[in-house]
Amino acid sequence: MRTTLLRCAIGYSMLVSALVSAETTKPDIINQVEQSLAAEQESVVSRVPVLVVAPIETTLVSPMFGRVNEHNLSLGSSFSKGDLLVSFICSDRRAQVELGGSELDAAQIRYENKLKLQGLSQAGEIEVTLAANEVSRAKAQSDYYKALLFQCSIVAPFDGRVSDVKVAPHQGVNQGEPIADIISTTGLKARMNIPATWLKQVSAGTPVVLSIDDTGNSYSATVSAINSRVDSVSHTVEIEAEIIDPTPELLAGMSGTAEFQF
Repeated sequence: MRTTLLRCAIGYSMLVSALVSAETTKPDIINQVEQSLAAEQESVVSRVPVLVVAPIETTLVSPMFGRVNEHNLSLGSSFSKGDLLVSFICSDRRAQVELGGSELDAAQIRYENKLKLQGLSQAGEIEVTLAANEVSRAKAQSDYYKALLFQCSIVAPFDGRVSDVKVAPHQGVNQGEPIADIISTTGLKARMNIPATWLKQVSAGTPVVLSIDDTGNSYSATVSAINSRVDSVSHTVEIEAEIIDPTPELLAGMSGTAEFQF
């Protein structure tokens, strides 16, 4: 009888263990869902508004008082670095350059003549020195005339596009008067403000995805600059991201959303 009771006790213990194991073992589908939820909690997508900006935006101004001869400017037109954008009527300045060159040639001839006379003991050291100084003065005057002539044309300082035209051909302008607004199309950037608390995870080189509303497309970018100061009111910091391989339809001034994945 004792043997029978012992067998019953062992069987009961095994049955209880099986029931407990069945209750504590989760189905595979539940494990997969729990793992997926944990992964989503670990990787959070954070979004902030973003604005596309050009690396350089500037206004070209007239370097001289005069009249526009011609210009190759039109709203939205593209240009390359070194292209002629505006030229002025400068016949007087070209005449000055010719005059300066003639005076320099004459001064050089007088100086060489004094050197020869000095070799024949017919000119003193002071005369030679004065002739040399006259050459230097004439060269400086010639360079000045050339610098003035250089102002008669405005060339593109970088690759870009025209955003506004302020003068017309044959229009008279004053020195310093605005000619046109231009923006660079090389190296477009994205500018945004992020919470200061994100600085623990955001640094130079951090990837960011830009979803631009105006084009309906997404673009890859990397953080390139972080402001050294946090806004004390909003507790945000301004950062810039360099857009990788921007397409032609992406223009400065477009906006959208920047997505960070932490």
